[in-house]
Amino acid sequence: MTEGEKQISVKDGYANFFVRDPFFTIGNCVIEGSLRFEHRRNEILPVRDLFSQEVYPESCVYIAAPRPAVGVNGDLGTGPFIEGGDILILGKHILVGTSGLASNSLGITWLAKFLRPYGYTVELVRLHPDILHLDCALSLVCNGFMVICKKAFLDNVPHILHTWKAIEVNLQEASALATNGLSISESVYITDPEFERIGLQIESEGLQVEYIDFSISRSFGGSFRCSTQPLWRED
Repeated sequence: MTEGEKQISVKDGYANFFVRDPFFTIGNCVIEGSLRFEHRRNEILPVRDLFSQEVYPESCVYIAAPRPAVGVNGDLGTGPFIEGGDILILGKHILVGTSGLASNSLGITWLAKFLRPYGYTVELVRLHPDILHLDCALSLVCNGFMVICKKAFLDNVPHILHTWKAIEVNLQEASALATNGLSISESVYITDPEFERIGLQIESEGLQVEYIDFSISRSFGGSFRCSTQPLWRED
């Protein structure tokens, strides 16, 4: 078991395989999310040691979304649910996906209310019911350039992205996490060799593409973005 995974017991253990989901950073705010499924709701706990060392001493805002009630007979309740994989940041404009599998409208309303005094606007993005998170349908490679599954967007592509150059993928590719690459700068992008078709198109735009076999992680439902979490970013 790695340092990033902890276990209390076989019955009540907790782990963090995809660190993107239980918390996220927006500007100077570190925000604990609220995960929809009960078996995932303790995934923030392995990160708390990192918070105590790296977040608490800093001058950033630190807040946690309201914890949802325990469901009854399989009903997960009204939330609020807000998960990091659903959140994409474009300056002061925040896109938050909702497909019925993760974040919901109440969670997005809570986030918008919290961020409003900091000058952010939050846009709800309705997704195809087979798409877990927004980053399973959209990757912001660099400013003005994206990888996108347009069929995953129930209300068409968000207006803020209408002028962006796009590499399109289908729903099957999106389900295999073709859009879940990782942009580590305006000129370097990481993806799986399975998606070389996408990588070659990105390279044709003058960017550097690095390939890492992430097939095992993808078999568990997450890829590069799911497995990473920025704590600090420049506006």
